[in-house]
Amino acid sequence: MLGRVKPQGSLLETRHMRRHLVTKGSFYERLANHGDEIVSDEDFADLYAPRMGRPSIPPSVMVRAMLCATHDKTSDEETSRRTRVDADWKAAMGVDDDFLGIGATTFSLMRARMLAHDADATLFEKTLQKAVAKGILRGKLTAIIDSSPVHGAGAVADTYELIRGFLRQVVKGAGDRLSSTSTEVSQPFCGAKPDIDWQDPAARKAHLGELVAAARSVLDEVRDIKEPAVAEPAGLLAQVIDSDTHNDDEGRPTIRRGVARDRIVSHSDPEMRHGRKSASRRFDGHKMDVLTDEESELILGVDVRGGNASDGEGAAPLLNRVQGVEGIEVETLLGDMAYSDGDTRVAVEDAGATLVAKVPPVSNKALFPKTDFVIDVGAATVTCPAGVTTADARSHTDHKGRPALRFVFPAEVCAACAMRASCTTSADGRSVAVGVHEARIAAARAAQVDPAIKALLRRRSKVERKIDHLQDLGMRQSRYRGRRKTRLQALLAATVANFQRLAVLGAFAATPELACAA
Repeated sequence: MLGRVKPQGSLLETRHMRRHLVTKGSFYERLANHGDEIVSDEDFADLYAPRMGRPSIPPSVMVRAMLCATHDKTSDEETSRRTRVDADWKAAMGVDDDFLGIGATTFSLMRARMLAHDADATLFEKTLQKAVAKGILRGKLTAIIDSSPVHGAGAVADTYELIRGFLRQVVKGAGDRLSSTSTEVSQPFCGAKPDIDWQDPAARKAHLGELVAAARSVLDEVRDIKEPAVAEPAGLLAQVIDSDTHNDDEGRPTIRRGVARDRIVSHSDPEMRHGRKSASRRFDGHKMDVLTDEESELILGVDVRGGNASDGEGAAPLLNRVQGVEGIEVETLLGDMAYSDGDTRVAVEDAGATLVAKVPPVSNKALFPKTDFVIDVGAATVTCPAGVTTADARSHTDHKGRPALRFVFPAEVCAACAMRASCTTSADGRSVAVGVHEARIAAARAAQVDPAIKALLRRRSKVERKIDHLQDLGMRQSRYRGRRKTRLQALLAATVANFQRLAVLGAFAATPELACAA
């Protein structure tokens, strides 16, 4: 039940009683003076039963404490202590000077409520609504998008430990529904790490065979159990066995070479994935997408996806979410080369914006690249640097399995060409692949030499500063297990960042000094 711990606007609040102790010009003072402009009890009323349960700490107080915890990157235990003894925090929370604090476990319950009702998104959007109301976000906006790795909270495990971990979860969930045979064969793998010679390949292989056999025996028995406590770890166990192992020539399980694209890397957080920010930067966890307004540098949207997801796949879903906020219309979206593929451009156009992103250069070692050829999609012809035109288009599939065309030049013409050595080494003549987005990509490549487009792309770096700010607020490392909880963490960080930025932009009216000492 939603209750109150103090009368509204009490003069006993710390921000009045201990105003001289509150850090001047700080985040806490601003939240104390203007927190009610983005956080109110009414926004979170549906998180509580109206007539059931004991009176609760008002959600506005809880949320302000969570924002302070995000700002200071404190644990729940430390957050609880600060709500009891810290004058800055008490002022920011809007509570009385004798407030006794909030229990650590209460924050866990509040996060669960917010997740169940998507209240974290509501809180973040209040900062955008404030910016719209103040005219900071107006008209057709130019937005910038980029992504950043977020290291996961789960422990990364090898194949052996992944199978053991999920097997333990299945056995625990199934309980006495397992036969004595399956219980007996799985028992040795549900305790501590087996004591074998891990430096011996033969010993490791023998152990893997026993481990996989026990796992498959258990999976066969729980196949018809639909309870989440059994079905979910069973599905993950089967996925690990399928992606990480295969049978050798003798039919014995062995570790598979290479890494499956969607490989599970942790049994404590199965949603973590191997990811790469660059060729030299690998991480294990999630990927955070950030969309910012170019002019005001306010964050318009954040999302958290799999660490192995491509950057471009996240652009349109996040843009659609931002376009759905009343008063916000994104006309141009800036991105780096990771967002420049044709599929992303089409998806962004369908979301109502134009994507501006530099097209990666095309190389063909020492030979003429594809861009040296004149491709006329409308006439279905390709002309080579020597002036030869071909209309010999043959069907094939691109790297995503979609139908495309390959234009082939006659072998005899290429053999007699003076430019052959700079064009092809194939005896069958030169060929050029033309994909479904060829015209769109060519137009983008031609446009990026325009000085106006170059100037626009140079402004893209603003989003990197905003990502740095979010990382300073804790978004280098997930505090919670699972993608949805990590998204809650990102939305809280984005709310803090936007609140600070709104203060800089003058969105909040100056608060007069209150003569409460008398």
